[in-house]
Amino acid sequence: MAVIDADTHVVEAPVIWDYMAKADAEHKPATVTFDDVPMAMRQRAMSGRKFWMIDGKLYGLGGLPTDMYAEGTRDLTNVPARVAHMDRIGVDTQVIYPSVFLNLVVDNPAAELALGKAYNRWLADVCKPFTNRLKWLVVPTPRMMDATLAEIAWGCANGATGVLLRGYEGERTVDDPAFYPIYAKAQDFNIPICIHIGTNSAHYHAIRHGTGYRNNIAATIMPSVVAFSALMASEVPRKFPKLRFGFIETGSEWLPFAINRTAKWMQRFGDKGLVGNVLRENRFYVTCETTEDLTQVLRYAGEDNLLLGTDYGHADTSTELAAHDVLKKRLDISAAVAKKITEANPAKFYGL
Repeated sequence: MAVIDADTHVVEAPVIWDYMAKADAEHKPATVTFDDVPMAMRQRAMSGRKFWMIDGKLYGLGGLPTDMYAEGTRDLTNVPARVAHMDRIGVDTQVIYPSVFLNLVVDNPAAELALGKAYNRWLADVCKPFTNRLKWLVVPTPRMMDATLAEIAWGCANGATGVLLRGYEGERTVDDPAFYPIYAKAQDFNIPICIHIGTNSAHYHAIRHGTGYRNNIAATIMPSVVAFSALMASEVPRKFPKLRFGFIETGSEWLPFAINRTAKWMQRFGDKGLVGNVLRENRFYVTCETTEDLTQVLRYAGEDNLLLGTDYGHADTSTELAAHDVLKKRLDISAAVAKKITEANPAKFYGL
């Protein structure tokens, strides 16, 4: 089987917005460069002085500075160089997630749809010549459901292998029935729902940094943990019995806490009890990291529902380009389990 990197990224380049329809030109992001970055953005900036201006808000442009990547590999303007880099680090297939969309808060749903459609079409074109090496996800606009369902259908016809959601979509958690049409469509096409760390809740963005400006890693992860608990206690896994859910770039050591606390709540207040292995029974998949206590995690997750990603394209605490090789060399995990995590499990989750 192939080694699959379950979590990689593109750092968006201006060329993406050339895919916007002429009728949507008013929504095209502008680039802004500061000589002196505003204090409110100083610790949150992805790239220092450069930002996207989207719907009146600033978002870091370009990714954290690093020498880990050759020019054109992060923004996919040089795809052959990225594929060559994959060969050097022993990865056969990358699943690509966006960057700016992970925490994008757009008040105008028409603008959000225009941005997502441009991104989807650009990435489909980029990946098409490398269909066995590069996979991509549909960026939806849940507030415009008919358009989102059409995007999912278009994406699946053009190589998409999942649908992106965040732990908080606006001011709702992902167990809300408002998302059921997305789940039904994804189930029909046999593609998973991929819940990556991030949120587009304006209220959560306003409080997650605490009293300072530096990102809070626990606050960054928690929307995904909330999503896991909400889905575990909900009717969603039963209502959509073939649908797979992934929790991406969260690490996995929170699983014992989330499973135990949610199971206790379900036994006291819910309409169902805990049955068997939570991940297996609910078709939940979680990305782990090589620095974690995976012996303990495997007691709760089992061998068949953990994935591994390198966070390729980014340069933060989740980034480990040699992760697959490192995992295979761990002495506390059997070679068979490591092979599942790096090959069989992501193939099953993404339907590859």
